[in-house]
Amino acid sequence: MQHLRQRFKSPAADKLVRLHKNIYLNRSDPKYHEKVITYLDPHSPEAHYKLGQYFENNGNIGKALQHYKEAMNTYPSPYYFPASGSIRRLTKEKAPAVPVPQAASGAAAPRTKRKSAAAGLKMLLLVLLFINVLLLALLYGPTAVSKVVSAFMPWSVGKEVTYESVETAFVLHFPYGEPQKAVEEALHKKALQLASDNPKQTIFLYGVRTVDNQAVPLSDEQLKTKAFVVAEYNPAVDTAVKIRFLHPEFQKLRTTAGAQLIRTALEAYAADHGSAPSSVEQLFQPYPHNYASYMPIEAITGSAHVRTVFDGSGGWVYDAQAQEPARMFYPNVAWDGASGTAAASASLPFEPVTVTIDKSAHLLRLNAGPVVLAELPVGLGADGRTPDGTFNVMERVREPQGSRPGVYGSAALGMGEIAIHGTADQASVGANRSLGCIRLTNEAMSALYPLVPRGARVVIGSDGEGRNGSAPVLVQPELLLSGNGVMGRGAEETAKHRVFHWLG
Repeated sequence: MQHLRQRFKSPAADKLVRLHKNIYLNRSDPKYHEKVITYLDPHSPEAHYKLGQYFENNGNIGKALQHYKEAMNTYPSPYYFPASGSIRRLTKEKAPAVPVPQAASGAAAPRTKRKSAAAGLKMLLLVLLFINVLLLALLYGPTAVSKVVSAFMPWSVGKEVTYESVETAFVLHFPYGEPQKAVEEALHKKALQLASDNPKQTIFLYGVRTVDNQAVPLSDEQLKTKAFVVAEYNPAVDTAVKIRFLHPEFQKLRTTAGAQLIRTALEAYAADHGSAPSSVEQLFQPYPHNYASYMPIEAITGSAHVRTVFDGSGGWVYDAQAQEPARMFYPNVAWDGASGTAAASASLPFEPVTVTIDKSAHLLRLNAGPVVLAELPVGLGADGRTPDGTFNVMERVREPQGSRPGVYGSAALGMGEIAIHGTADQASVGANRSLGCIRLTNEAMSALYPLVPRGARVVIGSDGEGRNGSAPVLVQPELLLSGNGVMGRGAEETAKHRVFHWLG
């Protein structure tokens, strides 16, 4: 079950689920699923299905049916079909036996039998007539199976026909930048082929973006979380292959975050050199010219390709002659869904990447415009040595060398005298033990580093400035960096012959 506000994993979270700021829940708690529904996700299919099993085992069939039905309201879900089967089984068990009327004695019995025989013969003839009409329709009617595509709403749960079904899941790989029309056609064709090989099963196809293009059985449930499209088809009841593109607004948020990351790096480059780079590749140079680590994917189409003119085919547009970041770098898609013009796509305003340090909560928050990419616990300076104020990330370096080995951890974001850096002293995270720098665990720092470009603002204060309760925390922000062979991958970002002297 995915949490609504997934954070980077901390070492203390192996057996705990964080519900709120200071509330953690252990999965071994006997009321775990009730608390998940109460405090975390009232529509969790896993929690409702598990509670349905609990009430069924305790003989409370009414409560069990209620939770099974709630579990079916989330679709697709690994608990949809198990819940559906449980409902059918419990409904059959609850249905009372229909009493068979006893035949009357005397002469009435033969007449009743004759009437029943005549009625049965009439019903048999009607059934045979219906079967003949159905066979004629199958032989001479249209044989093509259409497809239904939805980009926004899930299909309604439940069908007019109740049927026993086995779900068979496959994953279909698509190359980055594959047009949506080609994706639809490939899913439609593959679903029909798989249904022909598995005629009594419901076929689910999860589309993910990789370098392959093969359909294989789904062996890793985590691939479902990375799917951008899903198709369903059951030849027994469906007249169309149903195709749904997942979370379009969520993908728009990812694209927004990726655009702001590169725009922030471009602004910093222009400030250092007096003009924007002639090519966006100049942002991804070895240290000390590493303004960014990766080219993010444009999540709506899954492409990381950069073009110099807008054509709406996906990826990004970079115009080195533009005078402002918003028109210098923007998504190569019809941003407003109606106008296929560069002006519509470039209308996304520029908001620089910002790191906010809430000293009172020992919390780091990373914003890319209105989108929250991460929230991480931090360690601060002893006796208030971490200063308040607004700073800029001026240096980005992996494995920085200090006066003693490992003092700055796995990576650092330098801001003059202080830095945000990793540490092997995990106990100092959440405490005030440093000489003024901001500390994260090495694991958290490695995850944060590629998402923070040079030029990012760093706001340090004690009043929660910069917090936005309505901004969504992106699940799996690392997917911004999942492009294959995109520029920037593998750039040398260590400073092998330099010793840094941040406060520590």
